Amino acid sequence: MALSRNTLLIIAAAVIVVAGGIGAWFLLKSPSEQTATTAPASTSDGKLPEPRIVVLNLAAVMGASQVGQSVGQQIQVMAEQAKSELSGEAKQLQSEAATISKLPESERAARAAAFAPRQDAFRQRAQQREAQVRAAFAKAQNEISKALEPILRQVTTAHSANLVLDRRATAGLADTSLDITAEVVAQLNAKLPSYKVTLPTPQEMQALAKQMPPPQQQEN
Repeated sequence: MALSRNTLLIIAAAVIVVAGGIGAWFLLKSPSEQTATTAPASTSDGKLPEPRIVVLNLAAVMGASQVGQSVGQQIQVMAEQAKSELSGEAKQLQSEAATISKLPESERAARAAAFAPRQDAFRQRAQQREAQVRAAFAKAQNEISKALEPILRQVTTAHSANLVLDRRATAGLADTSLDITAEVVAQLNAKLPSYKVTLPTPQEMQALAKQMPPPQQQEN
């Protein structure tokens, strides 16, 4: 049940448009929110302004920042704890399932029917624990997003930028002077060096469930 490293990285939109030098902070939102971009403001004559581009490595903001690394480590510990707590019962159920499969056909059906509700209940508990860990990560994302908003305002405005490109969309870009990732990470480190990840309340679970993609189904 341990979360993969990809789960611990932020996946954001490839191109972020900044109106008047602000608005490039939609980095840690849910996938549905990331599709929305802010249209650049028109000039007084109705023409679009000339693009002023900066580049941001969105994944590195989370992966290289102190708070991002701290959150990732805490989430991994939570996932491992949940796995450890459930592993004993999982092994017991697996052993019992193997025993049932070896029974004579005359006995197997009745034993399997009695066993199925216990197996389903365990799977439900495991899914609930995984959902809790995922929701805790989403909570942390939201808090980091709040901290990033004023930072991205300041950095993009300082560079007179109105267009922020994800570094992954600019693989052939040679001019590294346009990359603001280090500035953003440095300011995030200063403003939010750490964050205590906590499991969400039932009310928070309901709210965050709307923002998270459904968990992948595991094969039997």
